[in-house]
Amino acid sequence: MAQRKTGWHIWPAGLALGFLWAMTMPNLPVTQVAAQERSTSVGGGKAGGGETTSSPGSGRGRSSSKGARPPAVPCPSGPLAPTVALPAEQLSTVTFESPRLDDKGNTVETVKGETQRFVENLGNQVTLELVAVPGGCFTMGNTVSDETESYDNERPLMRARVFGFYMGRTEVTQAQWREVASWPKVERDLPPSPSKYTGDDLPVDSITWDEAVEFCRRLTKRTGRPYRLPTEAEWEYACRAGATGLFAYGAVLLPTLENYDGSLPYRDEPAAPPRKKPTPAGSLGVNPFGLADMHGNVREWCLDTYTSRLTGIQAQGAPVRNIHQEEWAQHRTIRGGSWASLPDGCRCSIREGLHREELLTTLGFRVVLSDRYGEGQPIELDNEEPGRTSGSLRLNERTSAPAFSHRPEHPHP
Repeated sequence: MAQRKTGWHIWPAGLALGFLWAMTMPNLPVTQVAAQERSTSVGGGKAGGGETTSSPGSGRGRSSSKGARPPAVPCPSGPLAPTVALPAEQLSTVTFESPRLDDKGNTVETVKGETQRFVENLGNQVTLELVAVPGGCFTMGNTVSDETESYDNERPLMRARVFGFYMGRTEVTQAQWREVASWPKVERDLPPSPSKYTGDDLPVDSITWDEAVEFCRRLTKRTGRPYRLPTEAEWEYACRAGATGLFAYGAVLLPTLENYDGSLPYRDEPAAPPRKKPTPAGSLGVNPFGLADMHGNVREWCLDTYTSRLTGIQAQGAPVRNIHQEEWAQHRTIRGGSWASLPDGCRCSIREGLHREELLTTLGFRVVLSDRYGEGQPIELDNEEPGRTSGSLRLNERTSAPAFSHRPEHPHP
């Protein structure tokens, strides 16, 4: 396995480690959906964002050009409940509250929600908690109106559909990781204590994509239930939780709700000193789906191969798989912000690519339970290349300490 290094040294604008490959938009057949769905007009529109840097190597440059709209997909007439079969004795109903914020960070409304919870017993008094996310249609991509301020990789703005699923209420914790790492391997060994910031209730960090997939496969083999990483569309849909703006909570974030670098406010909210480290998973706020840490704490791996722009595959809620085996095809998508991210790096639509064998001390993952899209690997939808990946990584993070891996096999530069 090649030795790799990761970190914030690739932050400065304009740094490109490779050329941007031209991306083709696949023309996929529309998947037949359940009878309760109705066909509606869906497609792209104006995209935008509040980013201030660009990188041609990552598909993140500013541009006023509009991308092609993905093919239309049918939208449901109502929420689509998860269809995966789960034992009733492990299900319960939970209630929660989530605030809506104005530009100054004031609470203008408190959303009271209720959802179904599933608890998986991992052994040794360690459990994994997931909540039901009802499926539906949403607008995927950067939704700010000024298109010249957006990143190419957050476009084209499009209507996407996802089916219902269960998602980890928080990121996978170190206690959960250590327990599953002790189980018999499926394809590869897992390090029992990979994280730089240690604590049973802290999110696991410094995990490669392949290790996250192995975690899901072990869960699937042990429990007989279909665990995997979330698709990009599922992740953004869950992060938005019905919101159409930049954040699930409204116009801004607050450090009482998410763990991020609040030293530079996004709008008129008060500044806050950064914590400069992860917080216990789920210890702050939750969004209107009852999910915690979707905008911060650690960034999260997704199932998809990274593409330099959004595609018609993502519009269907499915994972992108690049069938090529070249080095440039080995990047996977990461989503969300971390404790080291400024607010603009925590937006619902922020997306980056990272080689599947690389890791960051600001990167972890959460799991999904779903009877669609396989048991831990992307599926191949057709024989066409869905879009070539970037040869570089761009992390929208700033921190006083480099986010290099501390593992011996991934030494500091």
